[in-house]
Amino acid sequence: MVKFFVWTVALLCAVSGTAEDAYRRITLQHPKELTLEAGGIAPMPGGRLAVATRRGDVWIAENAYSKDGSGVVWKKFANALHEPLGLAFHDGDLYVSQRSEVTRLRDTNGDGVADEYRCIAKGWGVTGAYHEYTYGPKFDVAGNMWITLNCTMGDVVLPNRDWRGYSLRMTPDGKWQPVSGGMRSPCGIGINPEGDVFYTDQQGHWNSACGIHHIAQGRFHGHIAAFASARLPGAPFAEPKELVENVPVAEAAKRMPIYKPAAVWMPYRKMGMSTTDMAYDGTGGKFGPFAGQFFVGELTQASINRVFLEKVGGEYQGACFPFMERFQSGVLRLEFGEDGSLFVGETSRGWSSVGSKPYGVERVVWNGKGPFSMRTMEARPKGFRCTFTQPVTKEAVMAAKWQMRSYTYEYHADYGGPDIDVKEPEVRVVDVAKDGLSVELEIKPLRAGCVHELTVKGLHSTEEALLTPEIAHYTLNQIPTQP
Repeated sequence: MVKFFVWTVALLCAVSGTAEDAYRRITLQHPKELTLEAGGIAPMPGGRLAVATRRGDVWIAENAYSKDGSGVVWKKFANALHEPLGLAFHDGDLYVSQRSEVTRLRDTNGDGVADEYRCIAKGWGVTGAYHEYTYGPKFDVAGNMWITLNCTMGDVVLPNRDWRGYSLRMTPDGKWQPVSGGMRSPCGIGINPEGDVFYTDQQGHWNSACGIHHIAQGRFHGHIAAFASARLPGAPFAEPKELVENVPVAEAAKRMPIYKPAAVWMPYRKMGMSTTDMAYDGTGGKFGPFAGQFFVGELTQASINRVFLEKVGGEYQGACFPFMERFQSGVLRLEFGEDGSLFVGETSRGWSSVGSKPYGVERVVWNGKGPFSMRTMEARPKGFRCTFTQPVTKEAVMAAKWQMRSYTYEYHADYGGPDIDVKEPEVRVVDVAKDGLSVELEIKPLRAGCVHELTVKGLHSTEEALLTPEIAHYTLNQIPTQP
């Protein structure tokens, strides 16, 4: 057991364009000899945090909620795992993803070290190709365990690639099945209280931008590597007779019904370059004014974004907003702790990041004040309704500068892709709520199947705070018919 104290700790506030002074970051200190490349994190009872490292160990941190990050006690709980990229604490046990299986770890004699490693799920293809990661597990409200499998990238023909690029659901009785496919690099899984499951995917071949996708039975998410398993027993969809490509994503979805584009696109660079984990804010306000939304990690830009989801026509869509930047390393894992703070697991090994350190764990804490931000952006038949965390006056709204760009993406085999079919619609403020907490906007033209990028400059709240961030991106897959 190693006890590590630190004499100086930097408590960093969010920077310009983020949550400003409303949040602080605390670095969990660890001994120099511990290579804390956090591939998985899992809060545990009693103020503890479990961290799985990409080098195959699981460590448990005592005093993980230290006010300044010092005095954390680290003890190795498990080792010899194969690049774990997910960790969960469920019904008193730790579950860790390895490339070829999900393993349950138990300490049966009470000495603080796992002595039982039991395989809980296996059977998908593993070839040794670099990108064949296994992400998860995450448990839904019914006790089902979810994992997602990175597709085998490149044109190399390899055997034993079954279910690469698929989501798998394992029921409590131990049976698993593929639910959807067509994933490229599905690094993060998020589940809301209703039990709906989402995953993040990264820009690349067949993905012009990163995105948040809703997992549902029989869906094809876009990457054609999944067709290699489409003829297997239990496949959730059949390979289409005709692959529709080189057209806008909305048109591809109409002509190829199994294809479901992202519920929310995360525009490249503007909202990150390598989307990672998802954490649902079920803290009831302990983490600020964004309860009921997802916080989404970004590896390359070492940042966290925020996603608001709503259902329109029975399908999820919504908006994404920048949240916090300049974490010490690439943000790979996110989990809310028992006090409502957000743990951030970080690593840059194998993937570059703008962070100043190669790895680590930080904790984000709300200070109870602010920020003044756009809380939600909701679709309306003629435009959008924007709500705020602080009230505004009609005079302030009319004095601000409201601008919009709308665009879409092409569904194609190329690596990533630019905004296409770009327009600059007219934005008109049609109403400001009496309480000052919402604004109704009319957009001409309002276009289904497009991202609507809203910029608001110079808007102040009644408390004289400047709106931050100034930008939001709504993926309008469908225009609602009723307000």
